[in-house]
Amino acid sequence: MPEDVAAREVLEDARALAASGEWAKLVALVTSLHPADLAELVLDLSEETRRDLLGRLPSDVVGQLFEYVEDDELRDLIRGVGVEDLPAVLEEVEDDVAADVIQQLEPAEQVETLAALDRGEEVAELMAYGDESAGGLMSRGFVALNDDITVLQAIDYLRVLRPSAERAYYLYVLDRAGRLQGVVSIRDLLVSAPETRLGEITQRDVHAVATGTDQEEAARVLQKYNLMALPVVDEDGRLEGIMTADDLIDVLQEEATEDMYRMAGVGEDERVFSPVRTSVRRRLPWMMGNVLTAFLAAVVVGLFDSALSKAAVLAYFMPVVAGMGGNAGTQTATIAVRSIALGDLDVSDVFRACRKEILVAMANGLAIGVVAALGAYIWQRNETLSLVLGCALFLNICAATLAGVLIPLGLKAVKVDPALAANIFVTAITDVMGFVFFLGIASLVISRIQ
Repeated sequence: MPEDVAAREVLEDARALAASGEWAKLVALVTSLHPADLAELVLDLSEETRRDLLGRLPSDVVGQLFEYVEDDELRDLIRGVGVEDLPAVLEEVEDDVAADVIQQLEPAEQVETLAALDRGEEVAELMAYGDESAGGLMSRGFVALNDDITVLQAIDYLRVLRPSAERAYYLYVLDRAGRLQGVVSIRDLLVSAPETRLGEITQRDVHAVATGTDQEEAARVLQKYNLMALPVVDEDGRLEGIMTADDLIDVLQEEATEDMYRMAGVGEDERVFSPVRTSVRRRLPWMMGNVLTAFLAAVVVGLFDSALSKAAVLAYFMPVVAGMGGNAGTQTATIAVRSIALGDLDVSDVFRACRKEILVAMANGLAIGVVAALGAYIWQRNETLSLVLGCALFLNICAATLAGVLIPLGLKAVKVDPALAANIFVTAITDVMGFVFFLGIASLVISRIQ
């Protein structure tokens, strides 16, 4: 039986036991679930039932749940545990997870929870970093060794420490001041002579980021060099923590979702069943902006009312010109925004990017223009109208494609998130320029279109 089917059946049994109040059977059943599945079950329960179940589960099991819920679900889980019982649960999780949980509390509750934790000072240090910085995302779960100890001493230390597999991705080598010197692999420890100093076998070509580095940039470094973990150092080069591959996945998912929502003009934490007032407040400003750009396009159309009155057939093809230009602009803007987010495109690349995109636009514009012109001729049997439509499409696709590159780069140059407003400006340009090209050219040869 597939694992996902088996998991669903267990979840259904668990919900039935929760509904009937058979707590002993329920606890025995759910402790066999993966924490991700258990978190799904717990959040699906009513608040009262959730509290009853969490109060009967071991602290280490409850602690694992915090690693498998989204930020907007943390508060539900915290209420289920209870602020008074939260310190005991947080003793079972990594410092970075504890910091994320405590940041969801009220200020007074944060102070009380940190004071009740055995390692409250370490967690408080993580909370001092920005939420979207490498320092705010890093974990303290790493293994560090001094560069002046021997291989034999290092192996003896690891036997005593017994680090988990997740913490032993890399063994970090530090000097006496705690500054990162490099990494050493377990293989090197095994094959080196026992009396060899770690400094002699340390790989010093190590990639690290500062605690203040933006999380997206840090994740990009970890991805670029295909690392399992990325060390995070302070301004003096002292090792403060590590970012792991699961951090990378979370950051990239978060940033991609944020860009997608912003390009659509909605809040990144909005959901299908968000309150009506919240959805209206977040969407209406962008729609107002679109109203203004739509009126601008209408004004442009009004400038050519004489041509439209003489050849109403032009109105048939106006949506074609605007729509194809909008599609071309949106395609390019989406690629540009994503490339900027990944660090592949910068303001200094503007000429190279424009040169490449204009070649793409000319090829696409020519193909679309020919096809549309042929279709218009078959429909209306007017050669001049067909040529006007083809030329307008070619020009508008070229203009839209350039706008799709220049607008995101321009927004980045003035320190505005390109994902935030690129589509509004691109749409305005493609509509306005499309009508200018189509109606402008048509007005010059209107006698041959009537």
